[in-house]
Amino acid sequence: MTWRPFGRREPVLRDIDLTLTPGERVLLVGPSGSGKSTLLRALTGLLGSAEAGELTGGVTLDGAAPGARPGAVGLVLQEPGAGVVAATVGRDVAFGLENVGAPPASMPPVVARSLAAVGLGDLDLETPTSALSGGQTQRLALAGTLALDPAVVLLDEPTAMLDPGCAAEVRAAVAAVAAQGGRTLVVVEHVLAPWVDLVERLVVLSGDGRVVADGPVGEVLHARREELLDMGIWVPGAPAPTPLEVDPALCRPEPAALAGDAPPLRAVPFAVERTTRLLDGSARTARAAELAEPLTAERGSLTTLVGPSGSGKSTLLAALAGFLDTAPQAAVTVQGPGGPDAPGRLRPAQLAAALAWVPQWASSTIVADRVLDEVCATSRALGRDDPATTERARGLLEALGLGPLAEADPRELSGGEQRRLAVAAALLHGPPALLADEPTVGQDRHTWAAVVGLVAAYRRGGGAVVAATHDASVVERADAVHRVEAPPRPARPPAGRTPLAARCGPLALLAAAVLGIPAGVLSPHWHTTLAVLASQAVLAGVALAAPGEGPAPRGRARTVGLRLVPGVLAALSVGWSTWWLAGHDVDAALTVALRVLAIVVPSAVLVPWLDPDRLGDHLAQRLRLPDRPVVATAAALQRVSSFGAVWSEIARARRVRGIGVSSAHPASVLAHVSALTMGLLVRTLRAAADLAVAMDARGFATAQRRTWWAPAPWRRADTALVVLATVPLVVAVVAR
Repeated sequence: MTWRPFGRREPVLRDIDLTLTPGERVLLVGPSGSGKSTLLRALTGLLGSAEAGELTGGVTLDGAAPGARPGAVGLVLQEPGAGVVAATVGRDVAFGLENVGAPPASMPPVVARSLAAVGLGDLDLETPTSALSGGQTQRLALAGTLALDPAVVLLDEPTAMLDPGCAAEVRAAVAAVAAQGGRTLVVVEHVLAPWVDLVERLVVLSGDGRVVADGPVGEVLHARREELLDMGIWVPGAPAPTPLEVDPALCRPEPAALAGDAPPLRAVPFAVERTTRLLDGSARTARAAELAEPLTAERGSLTTLVGPSGSGKSTLLAALAGFLDTAPQAAVTVQGPGGPDAPGRLRPAQLAAALAWVPQWASSTIVADRVLDEVCATSRALGRDDPATTERARGLLEALGLGPLAEADPRELSGGEQRRLAVAAALLHGPPALLADEPTVGQDRHTWAAVVGLVAAYRRGGGAVVAATHDASVVERADAVHRVEAPPRPARPPAGRTPLAARCGPLALLAAAVLGIPAGVLSPHWHTTLAVLASQAVLAGVALAAPGEGPAPRGRARTVGLRLVPGVLAALSVGWSTWWLAGHDVDAALTVALRVLAIVVPSAVLVPWLDPDRLGDHLAQRLRLPDRPVVATAAALQRVSSFGAVWSEIARARRVRGIGVSSAHPASVLAHVSALTMGLLVRTLRAAADLAVAMDARGFATAQRRTWWAPAPWRRADTALVVLATVPLVVAVVAR
């Protein structure tokens, strides 16, 4: 098999010829960018269907296509957050079970057992997937694969983001699954030592995507030890490589940024609170992370944040960068243009000049379409676009092993390559402080030495580094180590009152919202439309009422008001246009404007309570619509709800790169919004492709008979809602 993705001149995989027998445990290794993740996707049969490119040869499983039997192959992606398919933890793990037709009554114990196997057994099944940390999301993806009980288990760096304790739990769970029923296991990892006792065969890919070694793990490690070390493989027992010597001139902080004696970054103890809003209108506020002792990043220093997965290290880094409104601004100071200042108060160019940020998932900060442009983006935003800067950018790419990829699309790089690119892009413009989240994850020995060597050169030039990491070799090099403890998990608050609308099913909510359309269209005059709106206002009050015992949900009216803003603007716009085009006819303008409001008010009141997952359940189970389009639509609607978070993430990445809104000038604001919109579009399309891969890897593409995690009852409240929703329509029809 040979595979060349579109957009790449050379194949990623070349002449791959492998036979895996049932029950084998295989460790797949190779230098960064050698095609390991691509080979795993090939084993699922996704190349050429979910991913575009030129494929020669193919893959069979028991003589048939890999997807012929739903759930036979389970894949955990390298970036598992891209594979979240549901809004809650329980439903996400159960997704594969639904695809293989498991009886609904059998799902809860399987889901609970799978979550416990990866160390997430204490999570409530209704926990929103959006509230999980990166490490927790990675374990959730593994739980979803284990729940399927597949014949072939494919794991792409399953423990890369986990602390040693969680990683050991995951390996134990994998070993237990692989030992049952002759299941075949293929694991991609850079660090071999923890896995050699769990596997029996080692397959090695070269940097150009060829199989260069294949055999019993012990024999290959012994006979090819020096060759493997030369390739950059983390051979067990070999000491960490010597960091690469890098010229500090490539990444030295700007002299002006180091003026004075103050440290580049300082923080006093603080805590970050996170509020999670649930569909029933309630909100849970809990401590997401805490900096327990003062942190001072001196010039030339390395400060590490260590702690268990999910303890809040990434959250603390985001707070240090000034990204979080929930963190007290006065707790963190950096060296701004006028002296010490809170990073959240700095303008984009000022923030970029004060610090740089390497995120946990490096793909989230990509702002350019070419690797070289990506490295230079911040320097150009700061007005430092000159030939010397471009040459330094090329020097950084060469040092990090990315020189041949200077003209490539950064979104097409491997995970390890994207991480190195993020480091280069963060350091080229010479900020005095660098915040890095797991900067060495996914690196082979050579690229690890390059990253560590580059950071060391930056420190020699006077830069201060704060890094969240599980890498013991990085921690050994630190001047200060801050232990981050996982905040105590708050007890689940007692159930409070929920609005009447939240007690209705999604089909009833959807039908009631749709009934606003004919009510507005059929209203003959603005006098009648006022009566329609009055009846809708009364019904809205009923829908938002929350009778019963316990605390009442907050913010109901505010939520509706915010959702009405676009509708009000549309009504004003349409009304003004009608007034202008109809000879300044006020009656006509009022009639049209109020009709728009009558159409949108029911949706503003009811849509916030519409759960996409439950909607999919009801469309398939009650209306008997085809499973595949229903599930795909529900998954897409679920992603729509995350657009706000993606928008904020893109805005954050642009701001810390110095290319956010720099003034209140309309042209600047328009350019910024346009860039965010295009970034959201690109991210959405790529996320859709990743989601399709994740869903198909859990049996969605070949599901013949689907079952459902949750029932879809039609209750009396649903009937009452639909009947009441016809009242405004009756008012409009009677008046007509």
